[in-house]
Amino acid sequence: MISQRFKDRFNSLLSPLSRQLSHWSVKPNHLTIGGMLLGIIAGTVLAMGQLRWSALILILGGLCDTLDGSIARNTEQTTDFGAFLDSTLDRYSDMALYLGAMTLAFFSKNTFLFLWSMLALVGAVMVSYTRARAECIIDKCQVGIMERPERIVLLLIGLLFHWLEAAMVITAILANMTALHRIYHTHKRLKNP
Repeated sequence: MISQRFKDRFNSLLSPLSRQLSHWSVKPNHLTIGGMLLGIIAGTVLAMGQLRWSALILILGGLCDTLDGSIARNTEQTTDFGAFLDSTLDRYSDMALYLGAMTLAFFSKNTFLFLWSMLALVGAVMVSYTRARAECIIDKCQVGIMERPERIVLLLIGLLFHWLEAAMVITAILANMTALHRIYHTHKRLKNP
């Protein structure tokens, strides 16, 4: 997982921008919804084969996704619903991106990219699902190396350098390994509380 120190450093760099946005009455949920819409647009642009434009839009969506939490913390607007909404809309954004890659693969008759994008989508969904379900029965399940920030960074590299196939293969393997790791971790924790 991307280290907490890196996240804290990045959040401190964005602090002036988040303060300015909150001064303009931008609410965290506005940015959460904006981030999802940008993710869907990035997926649509990806489906049209415009990889670098998709990467640029995805960067803007990622900025919204980072700023929503920053504004919520800085203005003491953190709520359980806000966290739920953020997590839920992230899934829509993720699915749009992988479906965009699958659509591109389908129309360009690239079976290899299609199958690996499909496996990457399954892995991305299962990483989130296994954590959410595990944390209903154990306190924490944050094991594994392929959470959302890592998947987005890998996808960005694939889009920017036209290594989309490699990005999908790596994501599919590591995301599904992460989901399996979480299943094993939960089983072990329940056997040895």
